[in-house]
Amino acid sequence: MCLIIDANVVHKIFPEPTADFAPVHKAVVGGRARIVYGGELTREYQQMRHFHRLLLRLDQQGGARQVADSEVDAETARLHDAGLCASDDQHIVALARVSRVRLLCSEDDALTTDFRNPALLSHPRGSVYRRASHAHLIRRHCQQQDN
Repeated sequence: MCLIIDANVVHKIFPEPTADFAPVHKAVVGGRARIVYGGELTREYQQMRHFHRLLLRLDQQGGARQVADSEVDAETARLHDAGLCASDDQHIVALARVSRVRLLCSEDDALTTDFRNPALLSHPRGSVYRRASHAHLIRRHCQQQDN
């Protein structure tokens, strides 16, 4: 497993990436990175018809992996009840906790704060990819893919 893509930046990666997100696109399409999704993020992706079709293809080819929605939804509810998140994106933090993925592609400041919060994600802590200069994070988090 490798990285989570916040629904708010999908359009910056697929179908044609912006300069800042080109390394993510290249890593996913080149098979060096795997998109992880589940729970509410799956439902958000389903609303993006073009991306959802691509995601299903990537899933079949090993470039994406869905985590059980029920597990992510249960963890999302626990996080919501605990009130620990600064953002309204508990589903992203929950997905990271359930899947043990610690790389997020996002430009959301509140979600970035949550994802880097050791009280929410630790061992290892979360990292957030926001620009091309963060390409080293892809190499670090996606070196060893679980198949």
